[in-house]
Amino acid sequence: MTKSQRNISFTNGDITLEGVLHLPNDGDSLPAVVICHPHPRHGGDMDNAVVSALVRYLGEAGIAALRFNFRGVGLSEGSFDEGSGEISDAVEALSFLSLQDEVDPSRIGLAGYSFGAAVALIASTYGEVTQAIASIACPSRVFNEMGAHEMLHPKLLICGEFDHDFPAAQFGFLAKRFSDPKQIELIQGADHFFANSLDVIGELTGNFFQEWLCQQYQGKVQ
Repeated sequence: MTKSQRNISFTNGDITLEGVLHLPNDGDSLPAVVICHPHPRHGGDMDNAVVSALVRYLGEAGIAALRFNFRGVGLSEGSFDEGSGEISDAVEALSFLSLQDEVDPSRIGLAGYSFGAAVALIASTYGEVTQAIASIACPSRVFNEMGAHEMLHPKLLICGEFDHDFPAAQFGFLAKRFSDPKQIELIQGADHFFANSLDVIGELTGNFFQEWLCQQYQGKVQ
């Protein structure tokens, strides 16, 4: 569980975005993950149930988490930008997180759910901040396009068995196109919303980032 949290804000150009930084302990040089929420036009925001589950399990793994509202959501300024501006928001969130005193800038991950997964996959290719990425229920079009890109950082690719946007067989086929290292997880019995599978995806995501931001890092520095 996270020990503390604080409301934060950061800027992207001339707009200010709101967020919450969750810290698992009072230490410094913490691994940390930015979390991108689902589609604003369908009620998505940083308080989404999947986002909250990720925050909880990341905290249990000793990993800080930054959840934030895209432009035009909640108290974040601006307006919906069809994905382009939201990708920019995610990139700025990564930059902001890397500058926090409690965070190790060499151990930062990026996670997203639904629309947020599409944003996260694309944003992870900007710069060198992202060291690992978790994509949960990414829309099939973007998932297909990003599988053709060489993405060398570790990837966790999750989809529900009964996702309305993504047939299981298609997900399995397209996920294999992503470059290694990758972890592919089809959640049995789950649809796009994971109502009864929040603990499953939370644990998978927490374990994934613990492996790549904590255990693998420790192996490198020893």
